[in-house]
Amino acid sequence: MPRSLYRSRIVRTSAGATAALLLLLLAVGEPDPNAGGASPVADAEARTDDNSFTLEELDMHPDVVFRSWLVDPLEEHPETRATRMRNRLVRDFRDFLALYVYRQGQDDNFTLRVVDNRSGELLEIHKMNPNEWADSDKAADTPRDWDLVDRQRRRQTRALVDKYAQQGIPRKAITVKWGRKNQVLEARMRELPYIEYEIRLAKLLGLSLLVTETGTVETFNRDDLVSSAGARGRYQIMPYLLRQNDIHRYRLGAAAGNAVRVYEERHPLLTMEAAFATIAGYRNAVGHEIPGLSAYHTGPGNIFLAYRKFLEKGGEFRTQGATVVDAYLWAVTAGFDHLASSSFRNQSRSYVAAAYGALQATDALPIDKAAAAQLERVQLRSGERIRLGRLLGLLSGPGQDQATAYDRFREQNPHFLLPERSENDPGVPSTGDVQLVARAGNNPVRFFLPGGSASALLAAGFDGLDPEKTFCFGPEAYGGTPWSLSDGHPPHAPARTVWDRQYDELVQEISRFGFTRENRDRLAVLAERFESLAREEPSFYRNMQWKIIRTHRRLWHSDAFDRLAAAAQAAALRDEAEAK
Repeated sequence: MPRSLYRSRIVRTSAGATAALLLLLLAVGEPDPNAGGASPVADAEARTDDNSFTLEELDMHPDVVFRSWLVDPLEEHPETRATRMRNRLVRDFRDFLALYVYRQGQDDNFTLRVVDNRSGELLEIHKMNPNEWADSDKAADTPRDWDLVDRQRRRQTRALVDKYAQQGIPRKAITVKWGRKNQVLEARMRELPYIEYEIRLAKLLGLSLLVTETGTVETFNRDDLVSSAGARGRYQIMPYLLRQNDIHRYRLGAAAGNAVRVYEERHPLLTMEAAFATIAGYRNAVGHEIPGLSAYHTGPGNIFLAYRKFLEKGGEFRTQGATVVDAYLWAVTAGFDHLASSSFRNQSRSYVAAAYGALQATDALPIDKAAAAQLERVQLRSGERIRLGRLLGLLSGPGQDQATAYDRFREQNPHFLLPERSENDPGVPSTGDVQLVARAGNNPVRFFLPGGSASALLAAGFDGLDPEKTFCFGPEAYGGTPWSLSDGHPPHAPARTVWDRQYDELVQEISRFGFTRENRDRLAVLAERFESLAREEPSFYRNMQWKIIRTHRRLWHSDAFDRLAAAAQAAALRDEAEAK
């Protein structure tokens, strides 16, 4: 079905216009804060070509996958109370999403939107003028210091709250939303080498495009950030989850006698699989992707709490046939005050809305198919070792520029904290000439080389790479190109078994509040079967499915699940009694 039937907002740009726009935004930091008129994205030339695609064209778009909650027209004069209540939840949720569509894609980083949250009334759109406080000597092409901008916005936020409080509006009723458009566009630029692989992996795991915005919402796709809670990398993965997914920190010795640190969480092609498999496990454990994505930030325990409050306090919204999505929509709208004691209320209400807003801000921008990083993730055979300089020499050949090869290796391996090469270094600096080995202690040493390097090294006489540990990021990775993926059976997945079908049926039952101890017993049996399947057929897909169900099983062995199961049972008994 044509995308235009799903969505009223169709914005397209040419690849050239988009590149020019994004480079301009990165160069100047922001559009003129005092200028009016339409978004420059909306004004760009409307076309794509055969060498690019857009996210809005894909059948994984949430407006397609979750259309009944996001875009389908609501029944105008519903006859049943259940339909009326659901319509109210959906309408309130869409209004909530609209705030973040503006915040992520319409309002730049110098715009503050002031709202009376009692009625949703827009009180003011305040435009800051960075020329009043920014460093006037700063070069025009220098990236904007967004931390400085945020400090200025905090000051302006306090002034705006004071202004409207003096007019009689309670301070708790005044909400000031900050625009993030510039950072969202910067995040897309950082994501371009990897976004195609995010899309393919999401498709393979049965996830929508919402999951590809996780890095944007968490860190604006910066890989060097560490949260106050210790979460690391662009996907902000907690240390215990990094360890569970064999992602580590270690050191390698260099020729000059120094140690080079390796922080694997700084490479998105090492952390992406862990992040997406975790989200898929959360999706299954809580019964649906929308609250599952929220669980990635707030924790599944808070989602279980939201469900429990819905079952206990949802009142007229808890109608026959209600699902976990209805409970989540209630939690972020009408039932929000019932979560006052949880961190969901303070930190995580907007997570899904921000992801959706970021996707809407960029889903019409063309993605150049040639922009995908063509790399090979490799590891040496057990017992092998080689200096980086020698490895690069074998790849580049005699008389070739090893300085350029070293700089490229640094760029393709940001998890290796290699020193910059000075102008006096004709090749690999001794402080960066690390000794590559198969393992550093108990940790596998994985690094990235340009596509085709494994074959080139073998042709040059070096057979030290382990072929079983080589993964090629190219046209076939995670099942092929996203614009040719079809619905149904995941690409390159093994034949579905009776256990796969039974797990699908269990997740469907969970979506209808199937949080019971009997279902937990079913899950335990299925987890054993999935473990056996992964052992008998250790393919990438089977290993990922085993990781997903293992996460699901762990979450269902918790006090939060036990309390939810008790609440679900009590609600079922009440419904049965009322039906008699």
